[in-house]
Amino acid sequence: MKKVVISTLGLALMTSSLYAGVCSDKLKYDFTFYGAEDKSYVVTKNTFKTATSNFPSEKLLNVTLNIDTFSIDTSADLNNGAAKWPAAMVTVRNNNISNNFFKLFEKDAGKVDVKIVKIAANSMDVEFKMNGVTKVIPFAYKTEGDTIKATGKLDVLAFGVDKAWAQFSAVCKSFHHGKSWNEIDINFEVPASCK
Repeated sequence: MKKVVISTLGLALMTSSLYAGVCSDKLKYDFTFYGAEDKSYVVTKNTFKTATSNFPSEKLLNVTLNIDTFSIDTSADLNNGAAKWPAAMVTVRNNNISNNFFKLFEKDAGKVDVKIVKIAANSMDVEFKMNGVTKVIPFAYKTEGDTIKATGKLDVLAFGVDKAWAQFSAVCKSFHHGKSWNEIDINFEVPASCK
């Protein structure tokens, strides 16, 4: 009997360790940036190479994401309005964002912390901490097949980064066809089992 109990406990531990990290491993996130007066300059699927997620109990509520913003990656979309940027432009874009925006934060330069603080039927509240300022942003979500897809809009100026944004906008004015929009679209998806 003792062997059966020990074997059962061992199997349970092995099974739980096999499933540990499923939500973290399957988390995908990105943001869309807009430029030009008519928002015709659109760069999608921007992300970060370095970020750490933590899914307590493998569920969305209270999940955290700690982002190293200096690891910005804009390589997925080389759109330039009616044309495409050369691949070398990725380095220029990444450096412009890091050096002329994120590095100019007065507090916690290079860091954005995210936490899901509330989940309802089709919406959730997501807390963002940037430049020492914390804001809760509403996200809408839907389940498509076995995937939860969520979207929200974040206004970077709500985080007291006016000087950094002015610098970034000035440096990128010609690249962004005259205007950099401070509101970005944020998207993420996880397996529906993580809800």
